[in-house]
Amino acid sequence: MRIFIVGLFAILLWANPEIPQESELVEDLSRLDIPQEQTNHIVYLKNTTPESIINAPIYIGQKIPITYRAIFFQNASMNRSSFKEKIPSNELVLENPNQEWQEVAFDRSDFAEGDTQKIYEITYMFKVKASNLRIPAFEVSALSSDGFYTDSAISEAINLNATDLYQNKNYAGVVADELRLGVYKAKHYDDSNNLIAFELSALNANLEDFRLPSIEKQGIERSNFTTPNASAIFYAIVPRSIQGISFEYFSLRTNRFEQVRIPILLTIENVGAQENLRPKNTYLMYWTLFICGVMVTFFALSFFIRRWRKVFWLLGGITLCYLMYYLFYNQTAVLAENKHIWILPTHNSTLLETTSEPIMVKIIGEHDRYYKIMTPDDIIGWIRKEDVQ
Repeated sequence: MRIFIVGLFAILLWANPEIPQESELVEDLSRLDIPQEQTNHIVYLKNTTPESIINAPIYIGQKIPITYRAIFFQNASMNRSSFKEKIPSNELVLENPNQEWQEVAFDRSDFAEGDTQKIYEITYMFKVKASNLRIPAFEVSALSSDGFYTDSAISEAINLNATDLYQNKNYAGVVADELRLGVYKAKHYDDSNNLIAFELSALNANLEDFRLPSIEKQGIERSNFTTPNASAIFYAIVPRSIQGISFEYFSLRTNRFEQVRIPILLTIENVGAQENLRPKNTYLMYWTLFICGVMVTFFALSFFIRRWRKVFWLLGGITLCYLMYYLFYNQTAVLAENKHIWILPTHNSTLLETTSEPIMVKIIGEHDRYYKIMTPDDIIGWIRKEDVQ
């Protein structure tokens, strides 16, 4: 049988001289860049978040960092990384979705000589919104150095439980490592209320959720809610009978509620400053007087320059019509939601309130880029012209 096969192969070679010899086949195959089946992993992924964070009590509103470390072997490179599932918005808020991987320096003596590794880390900041939450599984894929092979590694999902702190009626909604009260100032607002403005700065906090309990009119004038250092200037309108306001935040360092008290000490100011606190239309008064002066000038000139009398009477009449329109015509407009009403028409004025929904306002004056308006609640203030429809 063996002799038959050898003879058949010899006949085929003689009949078809184009069939290559065995040595030629081997040489041709060696020229092809066909990778052998990969059996070794080229990426390793681990959740390296400290246990002091994972196992510690967690509270709604708290911001927690979750860190992943990826090791790439054999000159492999990052292909992609993502969470395996969509992050549930009712449980978590990913504060830094565009965070980038950072290469980590390491002691290469820990690895065998000739090994090629790269280590990267990424830290995502999550804000807790629910009592029961789940951080989805995280996956990293790597591409081999020759570009023919991909490998992936997965870090399992993280299930956590958080405590709701709003059972405390004096809780202001802030969880922080530290919260500090800065400068504060109180002024007379109207016959029934005072206006107080105060500065808060916090470390690793959800300062954007701050709200004074039991205070109806309050808001934010300026803010910087970046992590880890956040700060903001808040304001509140409180009854004149209140001598001070207090609130509590939850301290992660002491693991308990801490109280902050702000005394209401009215600033003693001269009459002019007190007039500025409640927006009076001083500008409009001077403008009205100016128009009256122009009108009187036109009528007076008509008696002294007789040949131009009709012209001056016409100009005086036009000025009078404009004055009547200016004094008695009130324009209305719609102020959009989330727009600010200021005490004065300046960029650094104290914030009066912020609209929670579109409201109809009466425009009773203007100055530069601002309208003076009156709200349906008879609140008088200034708004930017571009905020009305």
